[in-house]
Order: sequence, then C-alpha cells, then structure tokens
Amino acid sequence: MTFAVLNDMFSARNLASVILISSVLYAPSGMAQEQPATGATAPANAGAQQNSATAPAGQTPAGQQQPAQQARVQKFDDWYYRCVDGKAADGSATTSCEVAQIATVKQGEQDVNILTLAIAKAPVPAPALPKKESKKVQSDLVLTTLVPLNMYLPAGLSIDASDKPVVQLAYRNCNQAGCWSQQKLDAKMVAALSKAADGVGHVQMMNGQKVNIKFSLKGLAAALDALQKPASN
Repeated sequence: MTFAVLNDMFSARNLASVILISSVLYAPSGMAQEQPATGATAPANAGAQQNSATAPAGQTPAGQQQPAQQARVQKFDDWYYRCVDGKAADGSATTSCEVAQIATVKQGEQDVNILTLAIAKAPVPAPALPKKESKKVQSDLVLTTLVPLNMYLPAGLSIDASDKPVVQLAYRNCNQAGCWSQQKLDAKMVAALSKAADGVGHVQMMNGQKVNIKFSLKGLAAALDALQKPASN
C-alpha cells in the first residue's frame, strides 16, 4: 500500500528562531540508533521561540533557560538562508549558516513536520589545509534531513529531483525529534537539486507503507549562492 503524495498540504515554515538543523549531527558518527537529544531543541515547532541549545542535566538550575537565539533569515522563494552567531571552543566568534526548508502536513488545525531539509558547508578539518586544497574543502556541502519516527530504518531516505534519483541517505540516529540522516553532496547532486523545480523524498514506514513527500526546490540555487558567500551581520 502506498500513501498518496501530500504536496497540496505542504507549507514552508518560519525558521527564524530555531537552532541550525545542520549543526545537530556535526558529531562523531558512532551514535546509537536511539538516544536522547542533548545538543538541540527539536524543531517540531519551528515558528515558536526556542532555546538554541539544551544544557545537560544538572548544569542549569530548574526553570532557568537561556534566551532563544535569533537567526538572521533571508528567504529565496521556498528556501530560507539563515545564520546564527556563536563562539568556537577557543572563545572566538563564529557564524554558522545553512539553507533549509520544512515540509508540513495539516493534522486538524496543527501543522506537523514531515520532512526537514538543511544544507550547510562541511566543517573545515584542523589543521587547516593549504590554500589550493582549502577552497575545495570549504565548498563541500552536507545535506541533513529529519523525518518523523516509526520509519523502517533499513530503507533509508531517497530524494529525487525532477523525477530522477539524486541522493540516497541512510538514517544515522533517531531521538524524540525524529530520525536523522546526513550525506555529503557532490557537484552532480548539487547541480541536479539546483536546476530542478521540485523534489520528492521517499520513505518507508514500519508497517510497510511507502510515503512520497513532495517539496519545492524553487529558490534553492539562489540560497546556495548566498551560503557560499561570506556571512555578514
């Protein structure tokens, strides 16, 4: 049995006050399949004010919360380019940016996230590479996705652009926010996504049902151009 495509009920979400989705999985790859979220508040209510991070238990007094970190957001059709200022481990100022879109479906009067897509630059490894190689490394892009729980994990998530397969992602871990995957995009993948007008994500649920999730690729090329430029305040 296959679900009907849900594209008529999708809408882009306001991503102004949510932690960068792509930053959640920038961690060692040996994560357990099931684990509590320790680095970020789940983006399930993307339009609401949320904390930029959740402190580990015992480090923050009960009831005390850090103010929500407001992202600088620019919209490119159906995609959002957003940046958040922060600090590196050595205390120096850093700016993290990504382009993102959240596809939702109406359940009653509530919007429910069914597919979150975020593309960001891959972190530059240390020590820094020579100039000839560093430019290539910094241009690498990583796609991070989030889908609801109860997915059949071995099937993974596949993404088409203009009805052609582009990228296959394996689920990396699941927590209360949903199931996450992350994949580095090569030049062909980026070109295919940038040139297409629409895309489809294919997932399979635990009960065997296959779901085709349509999303827009309109504006992605312009958003990626902005991402590749130095961030400005």
